[in-house]
Amino acid sequence: MSRKTLEGSVCVQAHLQEANELLRTALESMDQGLVLYSSDMRVRLHNQRARELLDLPATVLYDGSPYSAINAFQVARGEFQTSPAPLVAALDTADLASLPDVYERERPDGTSLEVRVVRLPDGGYVRTYTDITRRRESERAARASEARLRLSEERLALALDSGEDCLFDWNLIDGTTWVSERWRDRLGLVGERARPTMSGWIEAIHPDDRERVMTATRAHLRGQTPTLECEYRVGQAGDEALWVLARARVAARAPDGRALRLVGTLIDISRRKEAEARIAHMALYDALTGLPNRNLFRERLDDVLPRAALAPNRHAVLALDLDHFKIVNDTHGHLAGDRVLRLVAERIRSAVRDTDTVARLGGDEFAMILSDIDGDAAVRGACERIIAAVDEPLLLDGTVIDIGVSIGVALLSDDGTEAEGAFQRADMALFQAKAASRNTYRMYEAEAHARTATRSLLAIDMKEAIRRGDFFLVYQPIIDVTTGAIVSFEALMRWQHPVHGLIPPGEFIPVAEDTGLIVPLGTWALREACTEALNWPASVRVSVNVSAVQFRGGLEEAVVAALSATGFPARRLKLEVTESLLVQNPEQAVGVLHRLRALGVRLALDDFGTGYSSLSYLRRFPFDKIKIDRSFIRDIADPDAAAIIRAVVSIGERLGMGIVAEGVETVEQLELVRREGCTEVQGYIFSKPRTAADARVLCSERPNDGRSERETRVRSSVEMDAQPQEEASPGCDWDESAVSEGRPPVGIPSERKIVEMFGNLVQTPVEPQRALRQRQ
Repeated sequence: MSRKTLEGSVCVQAHLQEANELLRTALESMDQGLVLYSSDMRVRLHNQRARELLDLPATVLYDGSPYSAINAFQVARGEFQTSPAPLVAALDTADLASLPDVYERERPDGTSLEVRVVRLPDGGYVRTYTDITRRRESERAARASEARLRLSEERLALALDSGEDCLFDWNLIDGTTWVSERWRDRLGLVGERARPTMSGWIEAIHPDDRERVMTATRAHLRGQTPTLECEYRVGQAGDEALWVLARARVAARAPDGRALRLVGTLIDISRRKEAEARIAHMALYDALTGLPNRNLFRERLDDVLPRAALAPNRHAVLALDLDHFKIVNDTHGHLAGDRVLRLVAERIRSAVRDTDTVARLGGDEFAMILSDIDGDAAVRGACERIIAAVDEPLLLDGTVIDIGVSIGVALLSDDGTEAEGAFQRADMALFQAKAASRNTYRMYEAEAHARTATRSLLAIDMKEAIRRGDFFLVYQPIIDVTTGAIVSFEALMRWQHPVHGLIPPGEFIPVAEDTGLIVPLGTWALREACTEALNWPASVRVSVNVSAVQFRGGLEEAVVAALSATGFPARRLKLEVTESLLVQNPEQAVGVLHRLRALGVRLALDDFGTGYSSLSYLRRFPFDKIKIDRSFIRDIADPDAAAIIRAVVSIGERLGMGIVAEGVETVEQLELVRREGCTEVQGYIFSKPRTAADARVLCSERPNDGRSERETRVRSSVEMDAQPQEEASPGCDWDESAVSEGRPPVGIPSERKIVEMFGNLVQTPVEPQRALRQRQ
């Protein structure tokens, strides 16, 4: 071989070696594993990456290793357990020709490999292995994400299709709008308007709300508000309104700030609006009658006052109160009372014009505003129509109910009176109508206002007097005419005002009853009287007057509490009630009085003959005593008055009730009441009301037999004249002489004559039937 040839051979070998080194470097630098098989199925070439990906040791995979050894090793290791059967068969038989050019398999450790097979011309194969584990995980994650997205889309579509809210997407460039399917019909997007457009959307808004909605929308599109939120109705005028709450925001804007897309929701708030309307109606209208209530009445009165200032006496405010309505509730029940109120409301409403306001303030109180009237003549006419309408007999479940109405009227003038003052004037006039005869009306007068204001101030003072303890009790004895002994004292209430002095009971008792203050006063009087009576002999009782207001304010509980707190025996307590109390609420009174009688409390019917005088009361109520009113005793010399007294005594004897004569002032009256059969007397002829201390002294000085001169002594005319007279106490049983009627006591005899006569009374035989009652 020539030198030149040798050098050329060396050069070629160098190039081949360099090429082999480059090839090996390239093979080892590959991310894929590579195995080159020769036609006899032996490894001709491989790289380290192939050994790593296939996890084959160098003793198995090496240049020259047979395919069968490699395959056997992998099968023994369970390499192909997750591979498809055709692939496993081809691998087992080394039938690489039947393998696909590209396939994937998963190794037991979870690695996913992509295998590519390249067939060489000489019958060999090149196999490359690529780790696609991460890619497959990403693909699986992507597929899972797509699945979740599809599920979310399906759920969203289902929610949009079945939910109550509407979603909308408004393209502001071309005016098209996407709307939830279920809301198309609600928004009227059908027929020619089936394809939502900006104009169709606006047309669906109720005409009365359209401008307001568009103003709010424009403000948001211009960026003046962060969100669009407004409530409006959907539908045409006259249609049933669908109320919606729209909330939206601009989702995209052009570089110049122009809004491109508006996305939002519509929420059906029709039910909420209906509820709000009902609440608003309830806030302004009476639930029972449907009339305006106190709130709306006040608003309308505020509205009419400026007009009244320009046209004095052309507007009027009326205060109305039903007469005897409480009897309906007490007799027939509150449900029947509600029916009566509804019927009366209709009658009042029908008696005036549609432009007038008729309101129910509560209970049986109504109010009215008459507008644009022709002076007080028109008001009087309206009042007469109302009274006539209400006065018509009312049939309730086959029973005729008689209801009346009293009305107070105040014409509105230009004197600057505010709403409260205007209605107060009408209320004062109503008070005068009630005091007059009821079922009538009265116009407001300043003089009446002054009297009512005085009563109001008296009520305020009375509250403070209760707190300070300015009230006290005095006691007037009741004498047994056969023995001259004191059988009981009647407790009478007095008020010592720190500024005005002694306030007559005739002034403060009615105010106390009107304001309800008689309830705490009565409770105090019961306990005070029981406490004081413990200082008297055990045979002497104490009488306490009770008001009809106390029956409604827990009289029974007050009596039990007083007896329990003081330890006073129930048999020594006597309650005096009037006929007016019984007629107001007979059913309730029967139950209360019978329960009190069962406790041992004695009961007396006071002022008999001055009220309704129904003899049925004497049969239904468990009275122990009947007190004949002083007006009959004053006229007892008159044969008619004497006959009435005789009849009352006879009735009392038959029913086993004692008879007490009130207001006995003269010896002649004392003789006559004794002769007619009265067993007990009370009046100035024996004693005026005494302080608690004086009552104790009187009890100690006057023994039960009443036979000594000292004890039988009554006052002379000189003593009578020397003692100051006191005013009567309506509602508090003021048994203290004719001074209550504006006249002085007359015919006061000398002390000697009285003593002589009293002695005769003691010696006068008593009829057996009366004697039996006296022992009881």
